[in-house]
Amino acid sequence: KLRFGLMGFSSVGWLAPENDRVISRDKVGLGFGWGLNTEIFINKTTSFRTGLSLSTFAAGLNYNDDSKVDAAGYKDVYYIAHDGEIEFEKWSDNAGLLVITPANLYTNPIYSDTVFKLTSRNYKLSYINIPLILKLKTKEIGYLTYFGEFGANLGVKTKSSVTENKFKKVWVDENGGFNHSSSESDAGEFNFDDGTQLIRAGVCLGAGAEYNFSGSTSLFFQVNWNYFMTNMMRKEEKDDYLRSFKPATNSNPASFERVNSKSIPGSITITVGILF
Repeated sequence: KLRFGLMGFSSVGWLAPENDRVISRDKVGLGFGWGLNTEIFINKTTSFRTGLSLSTFAAGLNYNDDSKVDAAGYKDVYYIAHDGEIEFEKWSDNAGLLVITPANLYTNPIYSDTVFKLTSRNYKLSYINIPLILKLKTKEIGYLTYFGEFGANLGVKTKSSVTENKFKKVWVDENGGFNHSSSESDAGEFNFDDGTQLIRAGVCLGAGAEYNFSGSTSLFFQVNWNYFMTNMMRKEEKDDYLRSFKPATNSNPASFERVNSKSIPGSITITVGILF
């Protein structure tokens, strides 16, 4: 009634942002993982698959898509850093920064070299995963058994980091002009646990085959498509890190406002393993 096994897998991952006028999909990333596999037989051709695995997920987002700069609703994305360290800092950590404007940035206690224009980032996250999958198999054909599967995949984040961070320096001149450099710089890697969601949940579809070579022992190969329905980034109302610039109107001064950075992850996974 039970089968146990080991598996290793690699994946290609991507991020699909909801706010596509401001943020767009960028580079796909490679992920890897390994884990334990358990099958509980319901009948000869149907089983319930679960287990435990460790995996990495990587993908990029573009915050400065040249093809959308002139589109309606486009906004540049900004963040702050202290003492010249180019990594995420909370806007709310500094008094008045939520309403700071380019016009007063030059005279504000927050130095003008603490604001940066974000252009692109690659994210890398680690997860503990628990699949809840229904597996449907054919009868053995020769030495091969073919199967299809569908179900849910739950994950708990253990680590999150930014592996590449492109930015442009922003400054305010003595006349209140709001400017940024034309060239990009790279800020390297840093921790980003506080900027991503703890839980990941999605649906999984897959197909593969088992090769029986001795008794109940089989090698298996499968390909899965994973669509995660949960947002990987922090919700807009809880995002303390990114801001877009809102130009002045007749009734309101120019200011920075929160950014909807909601992005849904997805991946295609190739798995090889052994069942006993």
